[in-house]
Amino acid sequence: MIRYISLVVFVLCTVSTYAMKVVDIHTICKDVNVNTSFCITLLKSKQGADLVTLAQYTIDDLQIEVNNTVNLIKTLIHQYDKDPEAKSHYVECFDLFGGPNGAVSNFEDMENSLKGGDYDGMTEAVYGVLVAYESCIEGESPGEIPYPDKSLLPKYAKVVENVAYIILAITKFLKRNV
Repeated sequence: MIRYISLVVFVLCTVSTYAMKVVDIHTICKDVNVNTSFCITLLKSKQGADLVTLAQYTIDDLQIEVNNTVNLIKTLIHQYDKDPEAKSHYVECFDLFGGPNGAVSNFEDMENSLKGGDYDGMTEAVYGVLVAYESCIEGESPGEIPYPDKSLLPKYAKVVENVAYIILAITKFLKRNV
């Protein structure tokens, strides 16, 4: 009988701990500064997953989006080889996204912070990605007129920004459940 009661208590504790760490994607997406339907579409396949799994999935997606953006920027650098202003802009954006201290350099910190439960460190790494977006697309200083980019780069970078904000929302829920 005591074994049975111990087993029931163990299962209930495990289930309640697990349930605490699962947050409905609609709740997460309401807490994000992006288009709600974008957020729901991104997270829909992971509905019901615990927050750590959801965070890892979203980090993986962000890494794909940053890599896609870096690849586009490489193409734009070659495409605008004869336009010094455009080429300069794209080289700067490449450094911000793909350089040694660019957005791509934040993923190891993001993942290690997630695995270690250091959600403040994770938030800091995500902000590193957001700085790349803001500096490339909106300009590096307030009042600076952004480069009038007619390429697909602003669209690609906006997806990066949106996914980064979704990770920040997930991180808020992770912090609440510690």
